[in-house]
Amino acid sequence: MRKELITAIPPDEIELILKKSGAEVELIISEAKPFHGMPRYRVLLEGADEEIEKFMDVLRLARAGG
Repeated sequence: MRKELITAIPPDEIELILKKSGAEVELIISEAKPFHGMPRYRVLLEGADEEIEKFMDVLRLARAGG
Protein backbone atom coordinates (compact mmCIF):
# COMPACT_ATOMS: atom_id res chain seq x y z
CA MET A 1 0.00 0.00 0.00
CA ARG A 2 1.03 3.59 -0.57
CA LYS A 3 -0.04 6.64 1.40
CA GLU A 4 0.99 10.25 0.90
CA LEU A 5 1.15 12.90 3.62
CA ILE A 6 1.85 16.62 3.38
CA THR A 7 3.16 17.81 6.74
CA ALA A 8 5.18 20.49 8.48
CA ILE A 9 6.92 17.89 10.66
CA PRO A 10 10.67 18.03 9.94
CA PRO A 11 12.10 14.94 8.19
CA ASP A 12 14.43 14.03 11.08
CA GLU A 13 11.47 13.99 13.48
CA ILE A 14 9.42 11.83 11.09
CA GLU A 15 12.27 9.33 10.95
CA LEU A 16 12.50 9.25 14.78
CA ILE A 17 8.76 8.60 14.99
CA LEU A 18 9.15 5.75 12.49
CA LYS A 19 11.91 4.25 14.62
CA LYS A 20 9.76 4.50 17.77
CA SER A 21 6.80 2.88 16.00
CA GLY A 22 8.79 -0.18 14.98
CA ALA A 23 6.75 -0.26 11.78
CA GLU A 24 8.27 -1.75 8.65
CA VAL A 25 7.49 1.17 6.38
CA GLU A 26 9.64 2.83 3.76
CA LEU A 27 9.63 6.63 3.79
CA ILE A 28 10.39 8.85 0.84
CA ILE A 29 10.55 12.48 1.96
CA SER A 30 10.74 15.49 -0.34
CA GLU A 31 9.96 19.17 0.00
CA ALA A 32 6.48 20.43 -0.83
CA LYS A 33 5.21 23.90 -1.57
CA PRO A 34 5.40 26.11 1.57
CA PHE A 35 2.13 27.13 3.21
CA HIS A 36 2.00 30.71 4.53
CA GLY A 37 5.81 30.73 4.61
CA MET A 38 6.00 27.51 6.66
CA PRO A 39 8.04 24.69 5.14
CA ARG A 40 6.12 21.52 4.32
CA TYR A 41 7.23 18.05 3.34
CA ARG A 42 5.71 15.40 1.11
CA VAL A 43 6.05 12.01 2.78
CA LEU A 44 5.34 8.88 0.76
CA LEU A 45 4.76 5.79 2.92
CA GLU A 46 5.13 2.35 1.39
CA GLY A 47 4.41 -0.90 3.20
CA ALA A 48 1.69 -3.26 4.36
CA ASP A 49 -1.59 -1.68 5.46
CA GLU A 50 -1.07 -2.83 9.06
CA GLU A 51 2.45 -1.40 9.19
CA ILE A 52 1.35 1.98 7.79
CA GLU A 53 -1.48 2.11 10.33
CA LYS A 54 1.00 1.24 13.11
CA PHE A 55 3.20 4.18 12.05
CA MET A 56 0.23 6.53 11.72
CA ASP A 57 -0.99 5.68 15.25
CA VAL A 58 2.40 6.56 16.75
CA LEU A 59 2.59 9.70 14.59
CA ARG A 60 -0.83 10.84 15.84
CA LEU A 61 0.15 10.27 19.47
CA ALA A 62 3.52 11.97 19.04
CA ARG A 63 1.97 15.10 17.54
CA ALA A 64 -0.83 15.17 20.12
CA GLY A 65 1.66 15.15 22.99
CA GLY A 66 0.91 11.56 24.02
